[in-house]
Amino acid sequence: MQHDFILLDRSGSMESMWVEALSSINAYVAQLAVDKVDTGVTLATFDYNIGGISFDIIRDRITPPTWAAVISKECTPRGGTPLNDAIVRLVSLARVGGYDKVAIIIMTDGHENQSREDRTGVIAKGMLAECRAKGWQVIFLGADFDNTKQAEFYGNAATQSFVASGGQVVNSMRSTANKRATYGVTGQSMSYSAEEKAEMAKKTPTEAP
Repeated sequence: MQHDFILLDRSGSMESMWVEALSSINAYVAQLAVDKVDTGVTLATFDYNIGGISFDIIRDRITPPTWAAVISKECTPRGGTPLNDAIVRLVSLARVGGYDKVAIIIMTDGHENQSREDRTGVIAKGMLAECRAKGWQVIFLGADFDNTKQAEFYGNAATQSFVASGGQVVNSMRSTANKRATYGVTGQSMSYSAEEKAEMAKKTPTEAP
């Protein structure tokens, strides 16, 4: 049994990337449907507001062919980035599903800054290590943000994290879905070559200085 968990940073700084971020998630699931990946998809967003973390399940165990496109009316950027706490909650969901193969995709545009339950990130890092030990795939996507140090902190290999510049996020998620399809069939790790990472990090002509 397979499942995909997508964790989306909805902190206020994501506003300029928000439409593209949602479009990329919809494109990812659409490509899973094209590739006939037998999985369910759960999308969770997170931020920090007065009172603590907001961790919201936007789509829960949806099969790719029945996915309804996520739109901005359902969730908008706001608040801070309690990334450690959000990872702990997402992995906790994954743990109870009895899944054989899991892909966890974490999309952020900045660093941890407001976790209260796992302030140091030690718990989140340990939980992700347990995921990798099961052969589950953990992917860090930096939305127009160099997430190299972030991914390293959580124990990710360099080949399983990448930066997608503005204008490249949708295509990068389609490519990720293709890799996800291969993982589902063969168990091959989802990874990105240096050439692929360089291409996804390229600025579009309208963004070039």
